[in-house]
Amino acid sequence: MDQNRRDFIKGVAVTTIALAVTNPIKALAFPTVFPHGTTIYNPEKCYNGFTVFGTEVVDQGTVMVNMNGDVVKQWNTICQAEHPAKLLKGGYLAGTSRPAPDKKGRIWDDEHSTDLVVVDWDGNVVRKIPKAGMHHDYQFEGNPVGYHVPGMPVDNYKGKMLILSHKMVKNAAISDKDLYDDYIAEVDADGKIIWEWLASDHVEEMNFPESFRKAMYKHPTYSMTRTPGVKGGDWIHVNAASYLGPNKWYTEDPELYKMFHPENVIISNRQTNTSCIIDKKSGKIVWQIGPLYYADSKWVFNGKYYKRAYKRLGQIIGQHHTHMIPKGLPGEGNIMIYDNGGYAGYGPRNPGAHFGWSDARRDYSRVIEIDPRTLKIVWEHSAKTMGLRNKYQFYSDYVSSAQRLPNGNTFITNGAVGQFQEVTPDHEIVWEYISPYYTKKGNYNLVYRAYRVPYDYVPQLGKQTEKAVIPPDRKTFRIKAQG
Repeated sequence: MDQNRRDFIKGVAVTTIALAVTNPIKALAFPTVFPHGTTIYNPEKCYNGFTVFGTEVVDQGTVMVNMNGDVVKQWNTICQAEHPAKLLKGGYLAGTSRPAPDKKGRIWDDEHSTDLVVVDWDGNVVRKIPKAGMHHDYQFEGNPVGYHVPGMPVDNYKGKMLILSHKMVKNAAISDKDLYDDYIAEVDADGKIIWEWLASDHVEEMNFPESFRKAMYKHPTYSMTRTPGVKGGDWIHVNAASYLGPNKWYTEDPELYKMFHPENVIISNRQTNTSCIIDKKSGKIVWQIGPLYYADSKWVFNGKYYKRAYKRLGQIIGQHHTHMIPKGLPGEGNIMIYDNGGYAGYGPRNPGAHFGWSDARRDYSRVIEIDPRTLKIVWEHSAKTMGLRNKYQFYSDYVSSAQRLPNGNTFITNGAVGQFQEVTPDHEIVWEYISPYYTKKGNYNLVYRAYRVPYDYVPQLGKQTEKAVIPPDRKTFRIKAQG
């Protein structure tokens, strides 16, 4: 689906160029010249450390920068346009590795797929899951979400792992086309599968309306995969999978809040505008939001109807990185979502979606933190909350993520534009970085998901020099003429 989205954007770009020829003054809607690297940095207000991200540029791999944007480490062969890369305490890096340049598939146990590896600081492989075909997410035992949590560092690469991958399947209840289905496997320390889950087996539990099912049957996001010659319907497109982990709800009442069992798995399904919690024991979906968020959509939790819950929440479209904020972090127990906007979903055709595919559309993003019982928005970050008039000034129509930091700030990846921001609870941007890693084809600096880790994750480097970066006054900033 990401490739389809890039093709769509490319088409828009072609149209924009055509407009520029006929109307060069009005065609350019956004700046074309702007600084890269660290553009804002207030050391006193930040959770200082290293930032790790995959560049999506094949020969650049994964990069780690300090707060001033200096590259302090690079792994060129890890996550070569795959995602995400994760830094483990001790200077270890996890991500995909291509056994050969053409082995970039995302199908479980397929000969054309990537391996999932952990390498030490010198690049030596210390763990490998061959042909895992990992896409979009994986977790290590001892940490539910893959980012730093006090008391739960990401450091146990030898234990159990939760891996998100694909399988090619047929399911006539979804579509008559082959499906590029989402598959989750949990493996033990020896790489043996001890739990698995296939999305298509649970379609009847997903509460999709009839019109939704009809559109999905005809147009299940059918496209080429990364495996040579293989096409399939990326019908649900799971883009995040993590454990709930220890949480205050389950601790308070294990029976009332059994859907929040720490071992249960929460997933984000971009194409269906849904997020779900999977009961680990039964495999059944025990909590779900979406696909419709109408004012009259009913939200019932534990038998109680919360009137106007969906109306207040608002429509979620094409979201990424749905996860429960872990115990030990501000906001613990709430669910955080990068609500992209862009386009996704299925339903009746309309002028913006002639086939009913990706019928829900919106041209701005928001990061929301919600109470999983009531769907009440506890915190939201968007152009509106920053006091900006134009909502599209905070917008990444695909990829992207949000990480809660120990100091209460939120680290946000606006991935479509290669922008990372650390923002305070009251929406002040205290750190910003723009990726300078552009692809040769397509000329984009996409970053799927970046992570902030504390200095002690990297004993090889230690704490860095921290120098404030104060941006110039935009109104008076000028580029000098030549000569």
